Amino acid sequence: MTDTRERIVEIAFKLFMQKSFKEVTIKEIVEKTGMSQGAFFHYFKTKEALFLEVIENALSTVDDYYDYLTKDSLQQFYRQYIHTFLDNFLPEFISTEDGNSVMNYFSLYFEAAKIFPDFKQKISHIQEIEFNNWKSVVSKARANGEISTVMKDEDIVKMFITAGDGLALHSIYMGDSNGDAKNNWMALWDSFYEVLKSKN
Repeated sequence: MTDTRERIVEIAFKLFMQKSFKEVTIKEIVEKTGMSQGAFFHYFKTKEALFLEVIENALSTVDDYYDYLTKDSLQQFYRQYIHTFLDNFLPEFISTEDGNSVMNYFSLYFEAAKIFPDFKQKISHIQEIEFNNWKSVVSKARANGEISTVMKDEDIVKMFITAGDGLALHSIYMGDSNGDAKNNWMALWDSFYEVLKSKN
């Protein structure tokens, strides 16, 4: 992406975080970027095209997310996951200009699913990446004797992922500080990890 295109996407993302897709106008985006409408249309033919790029840009971070996590230990993996998410992602969701825009991050995906028929496939691809990374770590943890539960690997993965999604939403909705969110999340996953170490 060119610097100008990146700037448009960045500004549009902030606006979409504050309002719905319908509420954000091209005129508003143009004014915020300080460029002419003609210059804007040089990069994006429609607001829908810009919105799609904003969403895809947000999703693209997930592909690289797991590359930075240790995969030799399940406990180290989930602890790093918590720190990475809460230090790098959650602050972005809760530091927007208005107090209500954090929930818009999630509503953006619902809007995208309505506007773009193949968007659910993109989400499915992201979920597959997430599942496979967790599955690899959990399987290795079992093979190494780190965990010995009778619970199936797939079910363990689903528990971590769905609990993480719920905890993230809860932290954002409640406006938890980074420290509170981290402590709550860590305590719950540490307890679950102790259960996984049991053979019962």
